[in-house]
Amino acid sequence: MFLLSIIRKFEDKIHSAPLKERIEHAKFRLQTQYEKLDQTYSRIQQRDKELFQRCVGAQLSNDFAHAKIFANECAEIRKIAKVVLGSELALERVILRLETVGEFGTIYAEIAPVIGIVKETRSKIASIVPQVANELDEVNNLLGDLTVETGEVTSSSVSTEASDAEAKKILEETGLIAEERLREHFPDIPSMSETSASALLESATNTGNGDIQAEVYRYAKEHPTFSLSTCATELGKSPDEIKIAIDKLRDNGKIFVD
Repeated sequence: MFLLSIIRKFEDKIHSAPLKERIEHAKFRLQTQYEKLDQTYSRIQQRDKELFQRCVGAQLSNDFAHAKIFANECAEIRKIAKVVLGSELALERVILRLETVGEFGTIYAEIAPVIGIVKETRSKIASIVPQVANELDEVNNLLGDLTVETGEVTSSSVSTEASDAEAKKILEETGLIAEERLREHFPDIPSMSETSASALLESATNTGNGDIQAEVYRYAKEHPTFSLSTCATELGKSPDEIKIAIDKLRDNGKIFVD
């Protein structure tokens, strides 16, 4: 009961605060959820990387049954990644809009599309990150209260349709950006058809935007002369992965191989 009383007092204080302060409060809460989604996206990337490596390993072992299972799981994870990343980008747009509202513009004209974006984003991630979805519900209520109290809410269908159209346009844009970034962040899933071992290993080496090449390059700078097996042992990689990385670094002119 005591905690509930504190929460109610805090909410009353927020509702009675000046308009700009309440917008700042909404921004802060949205930023917190944005960071949670970013953390979730990072975990998804790590999980995909693990499954991708297992998929490649299964194919190298000619265990195509397990390779297919891992590949299908990667595909499902990437669907979730697209939703999470798209939601991140949408919240980023909302935060920027609220920053504008804090300085310029009329409340309804600027916040009405924001409410639509937050509402749609909340529905998309409800089953993925429910705690974020619940917080977005609270933020939307806060934003709705702002439009009501400023007397800017109108029954005009034209205004409502215009704000809905802008919200839809923004969400479509963030969806397209999310698809483009996914292609940058996630390697192509190996085909289940016959593929050479070197091609599969090259795909695995390229996972994580050249992480292995960067590690080998740093190692080479610290050890002007080294053996492939020693490098592989110290970096915790397979000799084949190290060899592919060395070949690419050599081809790019970053290291010299005697």
